[in-house]
This record gives sequence, structure tokens and C-alpha cells, in this order.
Amino acid sequence: MRIRNAAAALVPATALVFGLFSGVVVAPASAAPVTAESVDSSVILDAPEGVQDAEDNSAAAKAASYGGTITRAEVLARAKDWWNRKVPYSQSKYAWDVDKGKKYRTDCSGFVSMTWKITSSRNTSTLDDIATKIGWASLKPGDMVLRAGHHVKLFEKWTSSAKTSMWIYEEGSTATDMDHETVSVSSLKSGGYVPWKYKKIKD
Repeated sequence: MRIRNAAAALVPATALVFGLFSGVVVAPASAAPVTAESVDSSVILDAPEGVQDAEDNSAAAKAASYGGTITRAEVLARAKDWWNRKVPYSQSKYAWDVDKGKKYRTDCSGFVSMTWKITSSRNTSTLDDIATKIGWASLKPGDMVLRAGHHVKLFEKWTSSAKTSMWIYEEGSTATDMDHETVSVSSLKSGGYVPWKYKKIKD
């Protein structure tokens, strides 16, 4: 019986020695590791703008196109990407844009900055520096309605030809996160909002 037990004990020890000499470490079985497939990487919120992941070698090349002219269709496509991904609201965290070329702050003004593809995440006190004030009836897809110093929404389209209410996208708050909803012009006016057009948007 002692001989059989000694032989049984010798097997794992021999395997370990063999593993050390062959460069393969034999370890006890453990729980299955976390794989790429088990992690939702569509939203990355742990790094500020300008800090790129090491594996994204094309980030610098993509960044060269930021801050230039942009079409209204592209603005809305970028907005819909965050809506589809349900990017959560935060005033301190950041998320990739659709191109994975830059990360933007995930609050209301960071969201509009992302849709316009500008070079940094502005705030509600500085977005109007790169925009032109327009009339309510002149709003087109990709324009913004801004309550300076407080909040901003991205105009998508009118709900009807009457132009009394509109569809908007926004990073609403920690309670609502990404919103896509209708809002009336009258409520926006009473809330102190003003319509603006990004200076580098193509009509």
C-alpha cells in the first residue's frame, strides 16, 4: 500500500519537474478566465480624451480629421451611435466616438462636442464660441439648443411642418442617461434655451 501511494504522489511531482524544464508551468485547474467575448467593450469609460488604447494603432491618424468641417448626416450618425450603445451620463468619465479616434466626456456638452467631432470636450459655457445663433424655424439636423451654462440638446428633426416640437438627442442626466425624445419649442423657450448652428457644419 505504501509503494502504491508513493507512486501516486510521484506522478504530479514528475509532471511539475517536466513542466519546469520544458518551459511549461503546470498549474491546478481553476475557474474559466474572463474572455474578450464576456466583456462588453462598446463603452469604455475609464480614460480621458486624448488617451488612446495601446492596441488602437490607427488612433493618431484618425485624430487628424477632428476639428474640420462635418456634414449633418455625419453628426446624426455619431449621435445615434452613443444612443444605440446607451452610453451612461457622467461629468467625469469618457467614451469612444464611433470611429474610436477620440474619447469624449459623457455629459451633455461632451456629447454635442463628440457629435460635431471637435478636438476636445467643451462645456455649456463655451460651445457657443464655435456656433452661430439662429432662429427657431431655421433649426436643421445637427444644430443645438443651448441653455448657456446649464444644458444642451442636439436637434434631430421637426415632428411636423408646423415646427412647434422637435426630436432631440442628449445626455440627459445620471437618472436618464442618453435620451431620444420629443420636446416642444415653447417649453425650450420657457427654459431659457436658444438655437445655435455649429460654424463648421455643412448645409
